[in-house]
Amino acid sequence: MKTARPYRSHKYPACARCHKRRSRCTIEVPGQACLLCRMHSVPCSSATTKKDDRVSPKIGFVHRSLIPDERSLEGFSHIVGPVIARDTQILDQYVPQVNGATGPVSIQPSLGRRESTKAIYHVPIPPRRPSLTDCNCTRNLPMELMDQVEPYADKLMANYYENVHPCYPISDEECVLSRLRDKGSLPQTFYLNMVAYALFYWDLSPALAAYPRPDQDFAWQAAVASNIADMQKGDLATISSLCINLAGRPSRCLVHNVGNVARAVALSHAMGLNHECSEWKLGDMEKRIRWKTWWGVVIQDRWFNFAQGTPPYISKGHYDVPLPTVELLTQGRPGSLRHVRAAEVFIHLCRLTEIVGDVLPLIYHIRSGNDSIAAEQTSRSEIELNRWMENRPAWLNLSDFQSRPPVPGLLNLQLSYLSVRMLLRRIAWHEISQRESDPASSWLLECQSAAEDMVRFVTSLHKQDLMGFWMPYNAHHFTSAVTLLLRCALQTTYPTVRSQCMTSARTLVDCLKRHHEENHWDLAETAVSQSESVLKRIEDALPRTPNARTPVLPGLSMRDNQLDTRGYMDENMLGAPLPEDAFSMQQGQGSIEELFPEIFAEFTDTALFSGLGNLDFNE
Repeated sequence: MKTARPYRSHKYPACARCHKRRSRCTIEVPGQACLLCRMHSVPCSSATTKKDDRVSPKIGFVHRSLIPDERSLEGFSHIVGPVIARDTQILDQYVPQVNGATGPVSIQPSLGRRESTKAIYHVPIPPRRPSLTDCNCTRNLPMELMDQVEPYADKLMANYYENVHPCYPISDEECVLSRLRDKGSLPQTFYLNMVAYALFYWDLSPALAAYPRPDQDFAWQAAVASNIADMQKGDLATISSLCINLAGRPSRCLVHNVGNVARAVALSHAMGLNHECSEWKLGDMEKRIRWKTWWGVVIQDRWFNFAQGTPPYISKGHYDVPLPTVELLTQGRPGSLRHVRAAEVFIHLCRLTEIVGDVLPLIYHIRSGNDSIAAEQTSRSEIELNRWMENRPAWLNLSDFQSRPPVPGLLNLQLSYLSVRMLLRRIAWHEISQRESDPASSWLLECQSAAEDMVRFVTSLHKQDLMGFWMPYNAHHFTSAVTLLLRCALQTTYPTVRSQCMTSARTLVDCLKRHHEENHWDLAETAVSQSESVLKRIEDALPRTPNARTPVLPGLSMRDNQLDTRGYMDENMLGAPLPEDAFSMQQGQGSIEELFPEIFAEFTDTALFSGLGNLDFNE
């Protein structure tokens, strides 16, 4: 006889008694007791519950309709990272939540551990672009894009290789242009990504200014869809396409980019790009492409994960590819001083990338087993950064924010350097705070100085600078500078320092907002959306106390104005300390577990940052 409940049905679960006994639950009449419960004359849950209760799942799955929040499961996803987790945790102690709501930059309990009091830094995942693969129409979208670009293809590629390619030289100009002239020989996915990438810099070319720019959103959608369609491919063109896609602006596919970084690294290792190939039996062009592509992957891996707060995939000991040379990067343009200097900037970026690669594993290392290794590596990274500055070309002054030469990629390099220095200063402050109950004010002032250099850098930018080359994810360094300034303001005991830090944070946010409103700078849009709300909340929460401001000399940072004639920090110039109850933080709260709670919540035997307080961070 056919029963009312299908055998092993998940839609109509077994009654409680049958489920507990692991017996077959046979319901002959819907709404009545099952056969086994009737035989034993016991109440049956299938006869006493409502229909909606009966269909609620008991094992292994949850119906989407039964989730208490109306949002979909994707709405609960966040990007977490330890880079500024401690800073935002401290800020949240001073700013109470309004009606239980949080801003774009918020502190929430660790996911999956609702009772935890530890905090993590997260930003909600932005909505992704609509995928063209969801379209059921019969249009050939890649061909439509190529038809739109065809009248300007020569001018577009000329602009790309003149102004953009020197900043991130991942392809070979001779190879691309020769195959582009030979219709159909350039891989379609690679070409789509290059077109979408180059369209953003359309306005840099006077030859293109007279023509309407094709829709770049459409171009990126076609490029992303083509990357997804080529998921099974694994050649040099695929890796180059992924790297170009990651460097593309505006960046609005965060989760997609996270996967692209991992995929590019995995394919590079699978193809052996991490090996030096000068002695291999390959053509010169293929050797050049492999060389450039590998460093393009390393840059994306290190800087993307640094900005997002996630561990990098590439270890320094797993590759032996040498740094690029000026001859490699200026192939076909050896007589151009502009391209030679751009090559020097890129080589310097590669060297800085290696320093970042030494620092990042220390941040995410969980179990070390040898305390001295972490301390020695951190000390070496600081020494290497100083050597990196000393070995720069004579014309390259990264401390000059006013008279910079118009070299492609220089501004992006300057921003990258400031972010690394700010990270090292923050690490030193964290470490000394957990070892000493009353650390010297100079540690905090060094962090303030590094963050204020970021403010000076942003305020020095002009419209032409904003139109140039930038790695899109470097916008997160502006957010890091704002949170570091706010933390300095909250933890200092000096009113002058607090006033300076709050003023600098407001100056940075207002300048970014102006760059976005007047010049539509995409990096400013990302940073303002993450920083403005928390800054406003801190400003509203801080008590209004009269503070004496220290005048700032033009071209000098706050730290320069607080140095005595010997070059040492003079704490007497900071004024009288604030009262103990004037929002001053209690000392000794800088433990490494609190600094990176989402990584170190389950581990206590880490040697991260051990011995860092003995370093000399004075320039």
